[in-house]
Amino acid sequence: MPPRDPINVWRRPERSAVGPKPEHSRAGIVAAAIAIADDEGLAAVSIRRVAAGIGAGAASLYRYVKSHDELVELMIDRVSGEYDLSPSSEPARSQLLDLARQGRCIMHRHPWLAPLLLARPSMGPNALGYLERALSALEPAELSGPAKLQAVAMLTAIASAFVQNELASADGPGHGTATMNAKDRAEYLSEAVQTGKYPLLAGALGEQPGPHNADDLFTGIMTTYLAGAGVPGANGAGQA
Repeated sequence: MPPRDPINVWRRPERSAVGPKPEHSRAGIVAAAIAIADDEGLAAVSIRRVAAGIGAGAASLYRYVKSHDELVELMIDRVSGEYDLSPSSEPARSQLLDLARQGRCIMHRHPWLAPLLLARPSMGPNALGYLERALSALEPAELSGPAKLQAVAMLTAIASAFVQNELASADGPGHGTATMNAKDRAEYLSEAVQTGKYPLLAGALGEQPGPHNADDLFTGIMTTYLAGAGVPGANGAGQA
């Protein structure tokens, strides 16, 4: 029998209406799991570890979540609730850029999140609320429904990839299973192009560099994508 899709956690009430009052809650369990993941990475999160953190037996947690995958689904949706989804009268491109910037900040607060957004996007209430807000920003765009959904998915994917690259180049706990030294990588690349074996790469690297500030680089990448996708900017046009 194939494993149950963790999305089923949203189709099931948190607890039965009958029986004794529960000792714990999904909210408390998820908060404990997020705290572990933020400090030590997602690999440190297990039903047993979370149960110990809230002073419960591992078996008792299965009354609230049926599997580790369900727990991760709940974690993704909980942090998806950190977006400010207030309505805005700004152009569509500006609204989506704001959502992308918020997402980048959320992924930095929770370094385990970025890879999950590519592999298993949540369909919980907070995640669906984010999607609804992004689609509301795209209402003026002359795009089909599927094209709008694709634009939002690509926005998330690009932001996730950007953050993963940032975290992979940073030293410190919680930034992934392996960290890489940016200085060593730059030195290696410089040595490689100086061999003359990669003239096109050398030429590209030798051109005037783009923005060094990560915020400006992120804004530039996102703006270029949104313009190319036909998302209206300040002048109402879909192209930059």
